[in-house]
Amino acid sequence: MTAVSRQVRENLKSSFFHVMIQGIRKEYIFSKEQYIKMYLKLLNEKRKELKIKIIAYCIMNNHAHLLMETKNIKELSKFMQKINGCYAKYYNFMEDRVGYVFRDRYKCQIIKNQKHLVQCIKYIHQNPVKAGMVKDSQEYKFSSYNFYQRNTNKLNKVFSNEELTYILKSNNVYGNFIDIDNNPEETINNLIEEFLKKENVKIFEIFEKDDILKKLIRYLKIENKIKYTEIMKKFDITKGVMERLKN
Repeated sequence: MTAVSRQVRENLKSSFFHVMIQGIRKEYIFSKEQYIKMYLKLLNEKRKELKIKIIAYCIMNNHAHLLMETKNIKELSKFMQKINGCYAKYYNFMEDRVGYVFRDRYKCQIIKNQKHLVQCIKYIHQNPVKAGMVKDSQEYKFSSYNFYQRNTNKLNKVFSNEELTYILKSNNVYGNFIDIDNNPEETINNLIEEFLKKENVKIFEIFEKDDILKKLIRYLKIENKIKYTEIMKKFDITKGVMERLKN
């Protein structure tokens, strides 16, 4: 990430910014769930004070990514100063330590256009996967990914439905994001591949043995919420055949 200097930041007109913070000496400053929850709580409280909108986030063990929107870049600096200052005091108290908690103040990248905005959302949500912490972004509960996919992120209330819907619709990126990350055919293909590995079966066996096909359908529908219509389309089967396989 290319850092934006303090002088440049103060003169920016852009609304969207990708901010990255990191623990000093790459220390695991978010190693415990209660620490992450505290940081998210601070984000939620301070964003309301300074009218900062959080578009996406991901809190990792030793760093965090935040995609934010603000009309006043100076407010973003105040926001980060307050958040990190409060968290540093909390972290030092909990760990019985003194000294700096964060490496530098923070790094900030300007979001140049709509395409860049969507790419940044994807990049932030892919962090846990690239780090090998989970196989799929939806498995990681300390990011906004599941909010985008199902609006069921119950861990926190960093942003409201109304705020996110307004921002994304006003910038025509909501549909683009869903198209990119929620492609039904690609999702089904990935799930089938997982099923084959999990059950140690070959692809041709699905069509030779009804019990395996039934098990796959249950896996797709019940465990992964894939619609029956999408499954029928994928395997080119009729409604009557599907009814038989469901039983």
